[in-house]
Parts: sequence; structure tokens; C-alpha cells
Amino acid sequence: MTGSVSINKEQITGIILAGGKSSRFGSNKALFEYKGKKLVEYSIETLKPLCGQLLLSTNEPEKFTFTGLPTVADLFPASGPVAGIHACLAQSNTEHNLVIGCDLPWLDTRLFEFILQNSHNYQVVMPRHKGFRETMASYYHKSCTVTLEKALQEKRYKIFDAIAPLKTFYPEIDNETFYNEKLFANVNYREDID
Repeated sequence: MTGSVSINKEQITGIILAGGKSSRFGSNKALFEYKGKKLVEYSIETLKPLCGQLLLSTNEPEKFTFTGLPTVADLFPASGPVAGIHACLAQSNTEHNLVIGCDLPWLDTRLFEFILQNSHNYQVVMPRHKGFRETMASYYHKSCTVTLEKALQEKRYKIFDAIAPLKTFYPEIDNETFYNEKLFANVNYREDID
């Protein structure tokens, strides 16, 4: 583990990506109910203990008024999750930012604590398990904004292409106490829920 630092909650913004096109799902995934709660509410609950402010990335703000959260529209429409992360970083008042997808109801707050503990001297931190790098549970320093904007201007919409120039760390989490097989299970099809 790299230098462990304690970051004050007020210095961290949580970014919830709720603007994804849900073509495979048939409707907006973030609003889908699972065990009495909308998927976006799981994401809010996961980040709330760690973040002084939460921002919701969506191009349909009217559908998320029930959250009470400020919504942020993409500055580069129809450009995927990089555009959502970029717009929220541009809006963020903090150097430290945690990013979460809205279709991962089994994510654990302890994972994000671990990500923060490993963020010292890095611009991006993405956990890795069984060789996979998880883009929808990550850390972005505010300094990434300009690089992401350049990527979007150059139509590099894939996350790994966009973050290539940034100082990035992929810590292994397979042996961490919070890790389990279902941690990153996402909801892409309605059957995933059943």
C-alpha cells in the first residue's frame, strides 16, 4: 500500500454517473428499483459517508429531483462516461473526487476508503481484481479535467484512452477484507436483478 493519507470528508466530492444510455436494459437503469430502492440510491448511500458533496451526472435532471442532489449535464453530449466524469470534475470544488456507476448495487464504502488511501500522488486510481480494472469505482484528482477535455475534443471516448496521459494506479484488491465475487456485479439486463 502506498502512503496512506486521511482526507477530510469536506475535501471529497462524490460523482454519480447516472446518465448512461441503457439500450440493453430498456429504460434508465439508475431509476430501476431493486429491493425497494432505486439503483441510483445504492450509489448515493455508498459514497455519502465519505463525501462532503455529491454531484449527479445526468442529461435528464428532471428525473432525479427526488435525490435532492445537484445535477450536472455533459459539456460534450453523447460522448459516454468520460463526458460525465469531465463535466462533474469541472463543476467540483474539491481536488479529490470519487466516481461511481449507478448500476453496481453491491459496491462497498470500504472499497472507496481503500481507493482514497491509495490516491496519494496519483491523478486516477482504479481498483483491479482478477486482472480487470474497474472504471466505475474510481478516484479522479481535479487536475484530470484538462486532460479529459482534450480527449473529448479529440473524440477519444474510451476511458482508458482518455486517462492514458495521467498518473494512474491500479491497486489489487483480491486479498482485501471487503472483496467478494459480487462486489462489481453490475446490472445490464433485467434478468441480472432477478
